[in-house]
Amino acid sequence: MSVRPRLSPAMADVRRAIRTAWQQHGITEGSKVVVACSGGADSLALASATIFEAKRKNIRIFVLIINHNLQLNSRKVAESAAKIVSHLEPDAVEIVDVQVSKNKLGMEAAAREARYKALDKYALKMKAKIIMLGHTLDDQAETVLLGLTRGSGSKSIAGMSVLSADKKYLRPLLNVRRETTVAYCNDLGLKFWKDPQNQDTKFTRVKVRRTVLPLLEKELGPGIAEALSRTAELLQADLEFIEREVEKAFRATAKVLATSVILDAVGLAKLPLALSSRVVIKALNLLNVQPSKKAVDSVLELVTNWHGQKPLTLPGARVFRQGTEITLKSTKTLKPGAC
Repeated sequence: MSVRPRLSPAMADVRRAIRTAWQQHGITEGSKVVVACSGGADSLALASATIFEAKRKNIRIFVLIINHNLQLNSRKVAESAAKIVSHLEPDAVEIVDVQVSKNKLGMEAAAREARYKALDKYALKMKAKIIMLGHTLDDQAETVLLGLTRGSGSKSIAGMSVLSADKKYLRPLLNVRRETTVAYCNDLGLKFWKDPQNQDTKFTRVKVRRTVLPLLEKELGPGIAEALSRTAELLQADLEFIEREVEKAFRATAKVLATSVILDAVGLAKLPLALSSRVVIKALNLLNVQPSKKAVDSVLELVTNWHGQKPLTLPGARVFRQGTEITLKSTKTLKPGAC
């Protein structure tokens, strides 16, 4: 008869995070859940704790291990992770091989895109309610810092949410430190994989993790990661409210046609900049135009500084004003139901 391991603080923290996320987001008896696992400490702790909690609540757990084929021993690492997870007795464990082709945003982004596509496909196959990801508080802090360096606005600085906007992904460990997931695995004797790429500072996120955050902690004192995480949490609440207001403003000032979006200049002029700029961003997104700050400012110039200027030519769209209407016109047909 096997001896049940003594509950450690790390084990309690991770399991509690799973239970809380399930309670808050409707994962109940009979639910099917996919867990993404790389074999690293974060995802292995997530898989282990999820499987443990699921057995008490009659929730079915399917673990997917994705082999990106980006390192020589990647298939061996995936098989090792699958073996470890199998001993935890989920309902199923599968390995999926994906091909990653570098895109304009870089190899990290390409790998992430391939990974999410594979997870979505597997969840559909298993008829799962949610996909669980092992992002921790440290990942959140890194995401916020990266958002700050890009200067891309509050949405970027808001980082990751526990439940994604499309309701597909659940990140229950966003308030758990990475050191806790490592302790969890050590306490249970789970041998986790240490990805050598996580030591390579040619990757921007790794540089933030190994250089920038430790320097901030050293120079400004401990608690920086927690403070960045709290910033993301506060911004998410603000953004939820703003997004609801943007939807109202868009419906009141925009008309979506087959190849264009028409904006009411008078209505836009009455809106605060926080809303009018986001209405323009939404219109540009519908036209598949990159909503850079320069592009948004140029469109808003037709509202705030209209003096009969020539039409704007943006990458993918032409913008002109006639009377009180601003037309953003694309050469492509918009998707049905885009608005």
